[in-house]
Amino acid sequence: MNADASVFFALWLKKPLRIAAANPSGVRLADAVARWVDLARPGPVLELGAGTGSLTQGLVRAGCSPERIIALEREPALVAVLRREFPTMTVIAGDATRIGDYLPGNVERLAGVVSSLPIKWFPVAAQYAVIRPCLDLLGPGGRFVQLTNAFSSPLRVDRLRITGREVGRVWFNLLPAQIWAYSECSPSFDNGAAR
Repeated sequence: MNADASVFFALWLKKPLRIAAANPSGVRLADAVARWVDLARPGPVLELGAGTGSLTQGLVRAGCSPERIIALEREPALVAVLRREFPTMTVIAGDATRIGDYLPGNVERLAGVVSSLPIKWFPVAAQYAVIRPCLDLLGPGGRFVQLTNAFSSPLRVDRLRITGREVGRVWFNLLPAQIWAYSECSPSFDNGAAR
């Protein structure tokens, strides 16, 4: 276990509901998540719950320069790791439920959003506070990509008026994981939320 993984594990022991897993995501999972970000779209890529940067490394391997990534992380020890490992990346220390307050004013459109937040355990209002500003900045065709170990949608699509689907599974991670992609509901999409 490297020093960054040790920091991650120690934080998980102290705050298991705030840190999504006991270890950073593996290479296969990070690469699988990165494949769902359309890097041909304009704008930066937003990473929520960036941890030690394992998903960041997947994005970089997929061809996204660190300068194009905006990473949000709440834990000061992990923010320090990210700033050390990715000195040219924008790292924001803050709470994802306040993402709209943190994004630079010059961000008009996001290319994609990747999240490893333990969002399944967030109340619906907190899920909304995270996803709504992201979807607004993604615009038509944009994807909010979320990983989870829960084997079901981590977001309440019915309550949030969004559409989502499982787009991948990675069995060869310390904990097997699912990848979900979410977007705005099309006007003709009826998920029962309006009833």
